[in-house]
Amino acid sequence: MGVIAIIAVVLAGVGLGLHTMGMSVVYWIVADPFISGYGVGLWQTCSIVGCHRHPPVPEYWKATQAFVVIGFIVGVVAVIFSIILICKQNKVFSVLAGLACFLAAGCILTAIIIFGTETRLQRRTQWGWGFIMCIVSTFFFVAAGILNCTGLKKST
Repeated sequence: MGVIAIIAVVLAGVGLGLHTMGMSVVYWIVADPFISGYGVGLWQTCSIVGCHRHPPVPEYWKATQAFVVIGFIVGVVAVIFSIILICKQNKVFSVLAGLACFLAAGCILTAIIIFGTETRLQRRTQWGWGFIMCIVSTFFFVAAGILNCTGLKKST
C-alpha cells in the first residue's frame, strides 16, 4: 500500500494544482488570446486594456463558481486524507481518501458540465486553457480515488 498511497497523493496533489490554476485564471473563454489578449474567467474578464469584475452574472455562472470552490475545498480534504493514509494505513482513511477524491472530481465535473452547456461561444471565441485544466484535473482525482480505494483490500 505504501507505493500506491504515495502515487495517490501525487495524483491528488497534481489534480488539486491543476484545478486551482484552472479555476483562478481568466482563460475559460478566449478570443484570439495572442492578438487581442481577451479572456473570460469565472471571476473577471480581461482585455488588452485591463481587467474588471463581472457585472451581475446569470444563475448558471454562480452555480459554476460554487461547484469549483466546493471542488477545491473537497480536493484539499482529499489530499489531506491521502497523506494521512500514508502514515496510518487503515480502511477508514482509505475510504475517506477515495470518496473525497471522487467527490472533488464530481464537483469539478458538474461545474464543467453546467458552464459548458449553458455558455454559448461567440464568433471567434473558444474554450480556454483554464477550462481545459479543470477538465484534466478530474482525471487525476479519479485516478487518485481508484488508487486510494485499492488499499481497501490490503489495509487492515
